[in-house]
Order: sequence, then C-alpha cells, then structure tokens
Amino acid sequence: MLEIDGGNNFRQTMAGVCLILATLVLALAQLVHPGQGEAGFVQTMADNPGRVEAASLLVILSSVLFVPALVGLLRLMRDCGTVLGLIGVSLTLIGAIGHAVWAGFEIVLVWMANSEIDRAQLSAAVDGGPPSGIGFTLILLMFTAGFFLGLIFLVAGLLRSRNVPWWAAVLIAVGPLVEFLPLDNKAVFMTGLALFVVGFSVIGLKLMSGPVAERAPFSGETRVGARPRVQ
Repeated sequence: MLEIDGGNNFRQTMAGVCLILATLVLALAQLVHPGQGEAGFVQTMADNPGRVEAASLLVILSSVLFVPALVGLLRLMRDCGTVLGLIGVSLTLIGAIGHAVWAGFEIVLVWMANSEIDRAQLSAAVDGGPPSGIGFTLILLMFTAGFFLGLIFLVAGLLRSRNVPWWAAVLIAVGPLVEFLPLDNKAVFMTGLALFVVGFSVIGLKLMSGPVAERAPFSGETRVGARPRVQ
C-alpha cells in the first residue's frame, strides 16, 4: 500500500516509484538495443538506426530516473550502513551519468554511420578498439567502475541496514555480474537482467510501502542498575 501522507513519506514513495521505473526502462533499453553483432559496431548502427536511437533515449531516461531513486535509497541506510550507502550511491550515480553519456555517443554514431562519412574509415576507427584519449577512458571508467563498484558498496550498505530482504540486495549486484560470465548465451543475459529488475523492484516496493522505522533516541532516563549521566 502506498504511503504518501506527509512530505517524508511522499519523497520516499516517489523514490521507490522512480527506482522501479528506472530499472524497468533500463531493462527495456537492453532488450531494444540490437547489440554489436557480427558485422561490427558501426554496421549495426547503420542497419538498426531506429532501435539504437530508441535504446539510447531509454538509457538516458533511465539515468534521469535513477537520480532521485538512488538518493532516496539513502533513507534506508540512515541508521546503519550510512557510509557504505553514501559511497555506493555516489559511485552508482557517476555510473548512471557515464551510461547516459555513452548513450549520447551512440546517437551521434548512428548519424555518422548514415551520413556521407566513409563507413570503412569510421569502422576502422570505432571497431579497431577504444580510443587512446583520456576523455573516452574517463567515460568508460565512469560507467564500468562507477556503476558496478557502486552497486557492490550499495549492496553492502543495504545488507548492513537490514531494512530490505537480504536476497533482494544481493540480486542487484549478482544480476549485472552474470553478464560477465564467459558464456555467449542469450539465456544468461536474460537471467542477469531479470535478477537485476527483481532485486531493485523489491527494494523499490519497500520504499513505497511506508516509513522506515527509526531507532529510538536516548531519553536520558536513569534505569535501575545503570549509572546516571554526568551533567
């Protein structure tokens, strides 16, 4: 049941909604994107311009939705796992920004692949390996190191907070890691994607379900057998 009575509950509910939507939109983008293909990256861009542009726009939308969603996750870790959660959220946000920048690059590449630019030269430049410039390296690090390393810290913070099911927290890290298995199998990719969506969806529903219980503050009362506080 949604809890939107009050400012804090409304922000928490919206964070949960954004988290679920961001994950679903990102999963849809992965399904729409045609992938690199055997013909090479540039040729794939030229053969499937509509799918690439649609997937790239979905990735950008997902990155925008992840901003309030990830910030809202900090509410689950305000008592325990705060430092781990802050590091995880910060790195994952950097990864989301890097992912959006890469999506923008793909949109530009689609235009270049379907323009009068020599496609053979473009393929040699793009498919020949990553450029040596520091800008491209930073974007790649933002996406890979930021997103995946951030998820590890985020999982650690969520597990320490004990405010979400432990298996849901583990799924959001296991899902993307499954794609790195040395298996060229669509079923493996779909499994990893499903785990990622389920994990974040469960956590999003937790945010939407109501306020997170807070630890009771110290009342200052002296109990039997306890030393009084020094004033």
